[in-house]
Amino acid sequence: MLETKVTNYNKVNSNISATTVGWHIAHTLMVLINVTENIKLSKPEEFKSNFNFVRTIVFILNKIPRGKGKAPKSVQPNTVITLEQLKRNITLAKEKINELYTLDKNKHFAHPFFGDVKLKGCIKFLQIHTTHHLKIIEDILK
Repeated sequence: MLETKVTNYNKVNSNISATTVGWHIAHTLMVLINVTENIKLSKPEEFKSNFNFVRTIVFILNKIPRGKGKAPKSVQPNTVITLEQLKRNITLAKEKINELYTLDKNKHFAHPFFGDVKLKGCIKFLQIHTTHHLKIIEDILK
């Protein structure tokens, strides 16, 4: 779905977001790629089970509230975003997503706001997060 928005990468609507469609696409792809890489490197024995109220609400509602969080620097795109870069990262993100389904279910990711999340929860988070940014993109393009 992100692929269909790439040609609009320079579009901006400051009433919706201070950043461009391209920024939202690049950020989403960075999250998909980085989270997958971190999950692959995780050691199941280092997983720390924890209750996290915010994670619980986000997972129940299948929604991230707008304007309530800030992307960590590690997944904030550079100021210069190119069409070629976005296309390359879409291909890479697809490969990474496919890898997720081959991993041990006890692999995990240390989310900056949610704490440790096992693979199944990570996949759900990635779906929610991607949908969140797709909705922002749709609103920018209206």
